[in-house]
Amino acid sequence: MAAIAPLPPHHRELVTEQWCLSVDLGQAQDPTAIAVLQHRVVKHVRFDGKVFAAGEVVDVRHLQRLPLGFSYPAQVAELQKLLARHPLNSGCTLVADETGVGRPVCDLLNDSGLKPVRVSITTGESFSPNRGGWHVAKSLLISTLDAALHSGSLRVAAELTEAGPLAEELKDLRRKVSAAGRYQFEARVGAHDDIVLALAIGLWTCVGLPKRKPGMSGRAVGKLPPGQEPSPLSGRWTSLRNGPSP
Repeated sequence: MAAIAPLPPHHRELVTEQWCLSVDLGQAQDPTAIAVLQHRVVKHVRFDGKVFAAGEVVDVRHLQRLPLGFSYPAQVAELQKLLARHPLNSGCTLVADETGVGRPVCDLLNDSGLKPVRVSITTGESFSPNRGGWHVAKSLLISTLDAALHSGSLRVAAELTEAGPLAEELKDLRRKVSAAGRYQFEARVGAHDDIVLALAIGLWTCVGLPKRKPGMSGRAVGKLPPGQEPSPLSGRWTSLRNGPSP
């Protein structure tokens, strides 16, 4: 994934974008982390109509941690409220980590009509389809994140509330080689990696997920009961929320 090249003379810019809300689910031991990403793919169209790939960029528009002990139904309600806000309510891919405690929350999300793309984090170095979702190696998620950060194609605003904790989590990641000769990534003892994983899952969904086949879930538009719709967001996404709704 390459950062966007400057627009040459006598060209116009053609931009396609998608939004993704990704969530690394937890409850008692690890907090649930949420990331909102805007993925833009840019092409340059020359005066004669010839089209050139110009690169792509993923901007992290929102990072959030839910408190420890936040109930599963409350987590689902929080995601519904986020997805009901502009611009996510016009269409957003919801992706959730169903590894471990994530499976019952994914079931609740399905029951609420959100139909997330389910990702199970595995060992190894690849990904494969799994019951309408995906098995994805943690090493692939982290290496995709690392490459995007180094190329400048993944951008995180420093003023985001959880930008500091994200930087600390990245520092705390430890890479080791397994007995089988494969790279493994783990947070140091006592540290968390929930924000890193939420971001990595969302990034992989934007740039690494194969094109979905007809009928595959993953497109989510949040809806709330009449009279409870939040007003559209305006201004910077950093003002979205610093914590869960009361």
